[in-house]
Amino acid sequence: MFEQFGGVMEMLKKVQQNMDTVQEQLKQEKIEVSSGDVVKIIVNGQQELVAIQLNSKYLTAENAALLQDLLIATINNALTKSRDLSQTAMGKLAADLNLPKIPGIF
Repeated sequence: MFEQFGGVMEMLKKVQQNMDTVQEQLKQEKIEVSSGDVVKIIVNGQQELVAIQLNSKYLTAENAALLQDLLIATINNALTKSRDLSQTAMGKLAADLNLPKIPGIF
């Protein structure tokens, strides 16, 4: 009985190490999304905002509402791509470890 427990613990340790590696890789991934030459958003694979770049020629009072809308749309697009990247990486990890598919986990 204790041999089985040791095997499970070893497997859990391996899964945790692999997850840590994937999470670190996702943190290093950079996803860039732009709205033309107006706004560029950079996020990492952990849905963290890394940078916002605005083209100074559009920074006028008349363009404020447009810039706000473009920022929201571009940030949301970047975060969606980041989540997709993360889900793909975790799905691959689960497949590599022959883990069962559990909705919302991998």
